[in-house]
Amino acid sequence: MRILVLLLTIFLLLYQALPVRSDLDAGRICGYGTARCQRKCKREDSFIGRCPNMYPCCLKKRNANSSHSLKY
Repeated sequence: MRILVLLLTIFLLLYQALPVRSDLDAGRICGYGTARCQRKCKREDSFIGRCPNMYPCCLKKRNANSSHSLKY
C-alpha cells in the first residue's frame, strides 16, 4: 500500500511540473519562416500561434509609415 501511495504522489508531482524551457529556444523561427518565438510578444508584434517550446510565435506588424516602404 505504501508503494502505491508513493507512486501516486510521484506521478502527481511530475504531472504538475512545468515544462522545461531553454533560453536557447527563444528567438527560433516560426510561422513558416516569417516570425520568431519570444517569451512575450512586444507591443509592435502580433501573436500568430505557439512554438513547440510553448513560447508565443510573434510576427512584426508592418508599418505604413515605415522609412523602408517604397515611395513612387
